[in-house]
Amino acid sequence: MYKIISGRNHFLKVFSVCIIASFLMWILYQLLIEKKLGSPTECLFIAQICVVLLIAPYLAAYTVHTSFLKTRFNINTAPSTNGLLTLSPIASGRYLLRQLVMSQVPVFGWVLLSTAVILFVTNVPFTKAFQMLVMLGIYSISAGAVGMWGAQVFKDALFGTELAVLLWCILIGSAFWLNPFKRYVDDFQPFIPLVLHLNPLIVVCCLFEGFDIFRNPVLYDLTPVTSYVYMFPKPWYLVGVWQLVIGGCCFLGTWQMCRSRAYIA
Repeated sequence: MYKIISGRNHFLKVFSVCIIASFLMWILYQLLIEKKLGSPTECLFIAQICVVLLIAPYLAAYTVHTSFLKTRFNINTAPSTNGLLTLSPIASGRYLLRQLVMSQVPVFGWVLLSTAVILFVTNVPFTKAFQMLVMLGIYSISAGAVGMWGAQVFKDALFGTELAVLLWCILIGSAFWLNPFKRYVDDFQPFIPLVLHLNPLIVVCCLFEGFDIFRNPVLYDLTPVTSYVYMFPKPWYLVGVWQLVIGGCCFLGTWQMCRSRAYIA
């Protein structure tokens, strides 16, 4: 995958990411359908989210990691980067933000194509598809920011990606990891809103009325959430706001670390 990301041909890069992402989505969709975790449309959107959360961190982590190496060793392909990082905090922040957004172009392209396919093969309303499109864009930027931060912490793109994936596993699985604490906690009610708001998959439950993934027969007994009264976040984009908060904090952390290392260099 390193060769794919570092390829000079941008079209080939986007095409390769689309192929990999589509293959991952197909595998995840088959698993979700096999477990009967939702309708075909709901499973497609859940698979979309998972693929974005897997790929976006790596693309951003690799981009910022290689960019920092170019800066540190003064490679000719980025002659002005060192000045941006060491002389102007605002300019360095803009440069880092541009790196983040540009790294996600292949993901944006795949999201557009896959959403168009979902519109074509299902009867999902255009409004729902557009709302998911917006959320996937938010998730891409947020996940990319987490990947960038992890790359700076570990000074390695792969480890940075693993840190981001670990974070999403914690947030997505938090509702199920409450079960072992039932013997220590008498009332989980105060924790349930936090669990629902921070789970990126919950947006599918918010958009499709009547869909409650926790009340699925396969998952019902695996979480104590169903034993309490709860409501999914409203409005639907509130889940995305929380993801932007997480991504924003990681972006600021990356910005500060890049600047401090540039000064040391």
